Amino acid sequence: MDAANYISTLDSLDLLAQEPSSADFAIIDLAVDDRFLRFLYEADQHGSVQWWSLLENTRWQASWNQGPILLAFNGDTQFHKKLKEKLSFMPLGIVIDSPESSTCVFNWAQGWLLALGKSDERLFRFYDPRSFRPLLAAFAGREKQIISSGVTIYWHNGSGWHGYRSPDNAIKEELPEQPSLVQAELSELPAFRSADRAMVYEQVYRDYLPETGDRRVWVLEQLQRASKLGFETVSLQERWLRLCIRIGSDPIARADVQEVIRRSEMTPADRLNAMESILEGKDATA
Repeated sequence: MDAANYISTLDSLDLLAQEPSSADFAIIDLAVDDRFLRFLYEADQHGSVQWWSLLENTRWQASWNQGPILLAFNGDTQFHKKLKEKLSFMPLGIVIDSPESSTCVFNWAQGWLLALGKSDERLFRFYDPRSFRPLLAAFAGREKQIISSGVTIYWHNGSGWHGYRSPDNAIKEELPEQPSLVQAELSELPAFRSADRAMVYEQVYRDYLPETGDRRVWVLEQLQRASKLGFETVSLQERWLRLCIRIGSDPIARADVQEVIRRSEMTPADRLNAMESILEGKDATA
């Protein structure tokens, strides 16, 4: 699949561009914020919020304070409001608006957490808000919806709130089977994550991007090029993108950049440092 197809697949998702006005549950990753429980007890002034570790009855149970928990708001709108504010600047998890019981939601969430295998040796962190839209795209071809009928999930991806409502005609099983993941779906996730970041970066750098075609596709192509050049982390790929924007053309076309790329003894970060230094020197003498 080329860059344009990844972007168009994300575009085709029927998402809500709104924050949750009401919700019943949330999945929060304590590994992201080890002070979250303190926040919970301070914000839950009425003592109405309940929570359960999703690592309960797994081999990971002893590490519950570094794993995901399920929160039930039980109608506490003030806590819901405070949590939304916190989620808008920390990638803690997702918010769920569901007519189902806390037991049903817990079983659904734990089922997906353990969906990487028949045992509980590996965990699938499906609740990461930075990857939830890519997850939906990778699973778009599934016959069965991954979310129960009538349930809406909200997340903040760092630039804004999004939501996804499962169709009302989605199949609802009385005794749902253990979720399973297909390798073809998992192999597409990294590419969809890159495409999702490209859509965010297009908003961030839109005033500096070339006026040619779909600029989101151009940004994704630069991220894909960065990955092929060995810049594997998100931060290095964004630095490469800024380099491309700054030069205004393909950096590989420059002889001095090519020379740096060929220096295999340098780490990827050092190579980017060298390329940026070259540009700074050019700017100083311009």
